[in-house]
Amino acid sequence: MIKHDQSSQRTESNSPTTDVSRRTVLKLGAAGLAGFVLPSVSPADEKAGANAGPARHAKLTGLLQNEDCTDFFYYQDFPAGKAGEIVDRYVDVLAGAGVSVLLCNTNARRTNYRSKVWEAFWDGYDPSGPHDQPFLAAVLPAQRKSYRKLIGNMLEVHKQGIDYPARVIQRCRHHGISPWISLRMNDVHENNNLDHPFHSALWRKPELFRQGHPGYFARALDYAHPQVRDHYKALIAETLERYDLDGLELDFLREPYLFSKGKEQEGRQILTEWLRGIRTLANDAAKRCGHTVKLGVRVPSCPDTALGLGLDAPAWVKEGMVDLVVAAPRWATLEFAMPLGKWRELVGDRVTLAGGLEVLYRPNPAAPQRPVTREEATGAAAAVLSGGADVVYLFNYFQHGRPIPEYQRMLKSFSSLEELLKLPRRHAVTFRDVTLPGESYRAPLPASGTQLSFALPLGPTPSAGWQAEATIEVAARRTDDTPPTVSINGVAARLRSNDVTKNGNRLLTYQFPLTALPGKNRDTITVATAANDPVKVLRVEVSLCPGS
Repeated sequence: MIKHDQSSQRTESNSPTTDVSRRTVLKLGAAGLAGFVLPSVSPADEKAGANAGPARHAKLTGLLQNEDCTDFFYYQDFPAGKAGEIVDRYVDVLAGAGVSVLLCNTNARRTNYRSKVWEAFWDGYDPSGPHDQPFLAAVLPAQRKSYRKLIGNMLEVHKQGIDYPARVIQRCRHHGISPWISLRMNDVHENNNLDHPFHSALWRKPELFRQGHPGYFARALDYAHPQVRDHYKALIAETLERYDLDGLELDFLREPYLFSKGKEQEGRQILTEWLRGIRTLANDAAKRCGHTVKLGVRVPSCPDTALGLGLDAPAWVKEGMVDLVVAAPRWATLEFAMPLGKWRELVGDRVTLAGGLEVLYRPNPAAPQRPVTREEATGAAAAVLSGGADVVYLFNYFQHGRPIPEYQRMLKSFSSLEELLKLPRRHAVTFRDVTLPGESYRAPLPASGTQLSFALPLGPTPSAGWQAEATIEVAARRTDDTPPTVSINGVAARLRSNDVTKNGNRLLTYQFPLTALPGKNRDTITVATAANDPVKVLRVEVSLCPGS
């Protein structure tokens, strides 16, 4: 995974090169758009011929896993002649975890293989040179060792004659995993430092940056420029010609800001026309390979946000260009209440709709980040599969740092709602981390008042004998204050504990009967106080687990 830290904008860090000890690791824990009718055969199918016709629309099943372009290389050593075996073992673990579709990411601003059309991560690097060689001059001295390991390992795999994506695909086919490649369409890591070796030459041209947006995404590329579109089309064409893949994902969540301020709707038409050409390339690849080649997109969790940014996934689906739509948060937190039902209405039932899970949790934008627990990931996955999506899609859920059997057991559960509902799960109110330029979005938390309601879909009704609890964190109050009342779907909950956190806030736990959960997945939690005693709510969570 490209490394992260906390920034003042609460975004993914500018630096992929922070010390390994700071990298995000999954904590497993102990315990206004109109719908439409899709045509029976799309124009893209008619053009594709027999090899890429209606069968292309067979839905994906199981579990989808995205492996980013750097994570594998950070945590391995590659003795001479062993690179291929090490790649195989990495895929073997995912096979044992029940992954059915592996999306191998091969790029950020360079590629992790020896591309003929893009610069590779290691181009310009002297592996026998000193730490202060020109290639590394713009890397902070404290970060050079880890960065050298990253690009040195990529180079070593190449020197051993291993084409990393090709080897991943080969091992996927050995296990019956469907191999995809995922391309990041506008990654902005290290954008504050144009001299950093993370960048290729194209990203050092300010005239190609989107305009009107200061801050973290200011130096994203503007797809209104033909040079930018051609740059990506060249990589896509190479990928489709070089690799025998089942599908290609265009990851527009790295990053979704592709056009200058105020130009998003003009850009929407540009992008749709450009995507028609990409669909043609995929159809041509299908004819060469003799099997279908699907096309997928990863877009912001809210349909209105995606469309407002020029990412018209519903139109792409209607025209038959896209077979997979992944709706997901960008990075800052899991979302437990993504509008997947609305997405389903917009894209119909013919394409695969996936709900994406991120590996961080924050109840509100100002809260510190932390890795999700197993119970939280289970709750989010249950919300995805009971909320309208076909499959769960994992992003940043890496295998390093945890016992492999435990990692595999957890991932296996994500493939089935039936299995998820057997496990303890936790649902939480969070927020949307992708917004439109100038949008006055207000996160659900924190919230202040005397009568507060929070929508939190809790999935199917738990089995008899399960316990249900709500946890409410409120800003510091006097210890003798009357705690707020809490109800779930109008059913009163009973206060079980009233504790003080380290920072002086109140952590209130309420029990409520299972009869409060009708299983319609449209649940509401209400927090109320006396008219003269407003409360500030910082966190709202619901835990569902088997009774003792």
